[in-house]
Amino acid sequence: MSGGGPAVVGYGQVLRHREFTALLGARMASDWGDHIARVAIAALMLEVSGSIALSAATFAISWLPSIFGQALLGPYADRFPRRALLVVCDVLRAVLVALLLAAVVVEVPLVLLLVLLFLVELAGAPFYAATMSLLADVFTDRREFLTAHALLRVLGQANQVIGLGVGGLLVALLQVRGALVLDIASFVVSGLLLLLFVRRRAAAAAPAGRRPGLWADVRAGAAHLRGDVPLRSLMTLAWAMSLVFTAPEAVALAYAAEQGASTRVGGLLLAAPAAGAVIGAWLVGRWGWRAQVQRILPLAAASGIPLLAVALEPPWPVALVLFALSGAAGAFMVPLLSVFTVLSPETMRGRLNGLAGAGFSAATVSGFLAVGLMADLTSPAFAVTVAGAAGCTALAALWPRWPRRELSRAARRAFAD
Repeated sequence: MSGGGPAVVGYGQVLRHREFTALLGARMASDWGDHIARVAIAALMLEVSGSIALSAATFAISWLPSIFGQALLGPYADRFPRRALLVVCDVLRAVLVALLLAAVVVEVPLVLLLVLLFLVELAGAPFYAATMSLLADVFTDRREFLTAHALLRVLGQANQVIGLGVGGLLVALLQVRGALVLDIASFVVSGLLLLLFVRRRAAAAAPAGRRPGLWADVRAGAAHLRGDVPLRSLMTLAWAMSLVFTAPEAVALAYAAEQGASTRVGGLLLAAPAAGAVIGAWLVGRWGWRAQVQRILPLAAASGIPLLAVALEPPWPVALVLFALSGAAGAFMVPLLSVFTVLSPETMRGRLNGLAGAGFSAATVSGFLAVGLMADLTSPAFAVTVAGAAGCTALAALWPRWPRRELSRAARRAFAD
């Protein structure tokens, strides 16, 4: 049973849509390119400098553009045709990775490699906002949009589980230079899929006369979020629960080591939340729109509860199950992001998704740092428990203020037959 009415769209139905399969393939290829670039440069940093901190800085740098790049560049997803923006992102990244490859060949200083990696990530910053906005353009039937976004989320989470591991394998097999060539090819494939199979559409916001500056667009988006109760509530919930998402990953390796388990076990603990999220997103995508909207808050509450049991410092196989259960309940993000996109005005979808994504990235980075510091001062189990308790506390504060009626009315207008 779908829980949301009889008109539930299956995954097979949206996969028959040529534009969606092209957009899905482009997103997967682009994600692979991001994974390969990060692993390749991190491996090179470790090989040349012998510094674990410098190697880890590669992954830290990969997060920075998503924090401010999405907010500042998100308006481009409204100002320009979205397909064209995605292609430009792919072209820029392919060119920058080619420069990165040349820099590796001539052995430039390592700092310059990090600068080029930062630019690669910055060039891809508008990709998420433009993808979500274009997906809403492709599927005017909002029930199809819900299913398509759920599938995109499922495959994206699966890609996260295996992407970095396979990226490491490719770097080992092809060496850094070969991996970067494959990286360039992934962006070329993404761009070609978009050009060949996704239809051209006009820009969503193309005002006549003098165009306001990007900062004015950002301020207008922020003002809209402050005044729109359903959108603001959805965004606040995502930000508030970021600590629950990050805690298991932040301490996974340390939790395994504290129990005398191998790094391989730490890797399993690291992958458990994302693996659970794959299953959760797949299940949520099979519900109807009504059930998805109604269950956002209960699922969010359920994502923090399993982490409270980590206070007992269970053996790692039990912790593995708890981390996976938390990740599965974290699939509330599937309807949350879908509803957020659909309820956003068409002319502001890019900047609103960009602002929300930037805040979520900032909260995620802060969560990693906070949980890591707490684990150093106390223990990994205590840090995870505090994160779970913080999530439950945030839910307790949001629950009485949750705009159930407003969300229900808005979703009914958007999704009802």
